[in-house]
Amino acid sequence: MTETMRPLAAGIVDFNLKRMSSEETAVHGIPDTLTQHLGDWRQYPPNIAHHFPEGILWFRSDQPWFFTRVMADEKLTQTLKKNDILILSGSGLSAHGFQQGKASEEYRPALERSQEVIRDLLGEGKWILGICFGGQLAVHAVGGEIGRLPQGVTEAGWLTHELTTEGKEDDVFGHLPNVFSAPHLHNDFVAKLPRIGTKIASSSGEIEVTKADVLAIRHGYQDRDGLANGERSYIMASVIEFSSGAKLYQIQPHPEMATPEKANFLVRMNQWVANDSEMGQQYYDQALAVPNHVDFSVAQTISNFVVAAQRNLEDLRGIAFMKATLVQDLFQYLLK
Repeated sequence: MTETMRPLAAGIVDFNLKRMSSEETAVHGIPDTLTQHLGDWRQYPPNIAHHFPEGILWFRSDQPWFFTRVMADEKLTQTLKKNDILILSGSGLSAHGFQQGKASEEYRPALERSQEVIRDLLGEGKWILGICFGGQLAVHAVGGEIGRLPQGVTEAGWLTHELTTEGKEDDVFGHLPNVFSAPHLHNDFVAKLPRIGTKIASSSGEIEVTKADVLAIRHGYQDRDGLANGERSYIMASVIEFSSGAKLYQIQPHPEMATPEKANFLVRMNQWVANDSEMGQQYYDQALAVPNHVDFSVAQTISNFVVAAQRNLEDLRGIAFMKATLVQDLFQYLLK
């Protein structure tokens, strides 16, 4: 296969900490060949890949997704870096805690290595999409700041967002309605984007931030008593451009869960939100409900990102991407 005809390769990094036991994978009928790739039933990588356009190469038997495995093995890390684009998943970890130096010593080395990989790929001009924690970690890696909601506040369920002027004109987010809904589960958020001119060290040399735009916002945050701090605009999506030609897209909600089948999945999987010491049962019940007006259009940001990145690569490198065969049994066992 020549350089001018090959499938677009998308790397996925799974930051989900929970891992299924061998007993659990056996109960669910998951083949041994797939168990090294799986966390729990959040299934971030296959749910993300479910929204890829046809023909994207994203599954490899020799490339696990779990970040601690990948970042601890230089061969696996280098294989990951050969991908054309990279997508970073959500997590139960706190990017704000990591920023403050409070990350567990068990995970800190892998998170630091993940940020190095992010900077190296941006240095090579490659595009990255970070979802929830993945987006926060990536923005922090290039000089941004991560904030945290007040103690005891977790935003969960389908929340409304508003596109900015830049968002309306963006290739990835411009398809969305001016006001759109998307599913959430988070405590942290991107508080500040890096300044224009911020210099980033990478294995390819130093690059600079040339542009940093907020694409979508929320006015305030949702606590158990309703909307709070409504005078503040919180960053819900952004794009950062670099002198290398790379783009880093960040989105706070979870577009991979924006399907009728997965619409309240994150809330169902995190019943601790209902505890009185957290958000309480009433908040949890409201978060569990999917509003009637939801159109799931936010899911298209994943496919739009892939298409825009592919088009950029074709223009820059003259590569024609062909269709690849998807791994059907992965969907059969995971996308239920």
